[in-house]
Amino acid sequence: MRRAAVVTMLLAIVSVTTATGFDGHRKGFVLGGGIGFAPVAKWSVEESFLGHTVLSVEETRAGVGLNMLIGYAWDEKNMIIYEGNAVGYWSEIRDESIGQGFGGAAWYHYYGPKGKSGFTTAGMGLYSFDPETRDANDAGFGMLLGGGYEFARHWQVGGYLSFGTSSYHGLDYRHSHLSVLVSGVAF
Repeated sequence: MRRAAVVTMLLAIVSVTTATGFDGHRKGFVLGGGIGFAPVAKWSVEESFLGHTVLSVEETRAGVGLNMLIGYAWDEKNMIIYEGNAVGYWSEIRDESIGQGFGGAAWYHYYGPKGKSGFTTAGMGLYSFDPETRDANDAGFGMLLGGGYEFARHWQVGGYLSFGTSSYHGLDYRHSHLSVLVSGVAF
């Protein structure tokens, strides 16, 4: 099942440059996605009672990073999009696979011409945590910061830091992940 999802994502990324209806100008509707490596994916939870810590769990793992974006570029340098930026990994503490990530509005700013440009991004939204064997945590506030380089028309490599909170049955979780992704963006 997961292999099929990865193959589908790769096919979508490869086909992004052949999509019709896009004029090649970074202005108007944009659509994209990427895949890469997340060297750091972290979650922690702590509970205190009468000023004493009674529960403290923290885990840091590496995993597979993914992103998807859809939105609008109002000129050649700026676009506002909805971005999902997530990581999946195997948790040794929980002995199950976990998905966690940011979902929300993000602003991308490109500093040069198409195909040869550095970029930065910043976003605010929600952060989610979804263990395989139980219901997902209630999403909390999340942020995304990143930057990278558009090395060819429609193709870019970027580093992204996402962090935020979630909750489950009264416990507050803290999360963060760092990912390096190669993305295709149709415009």
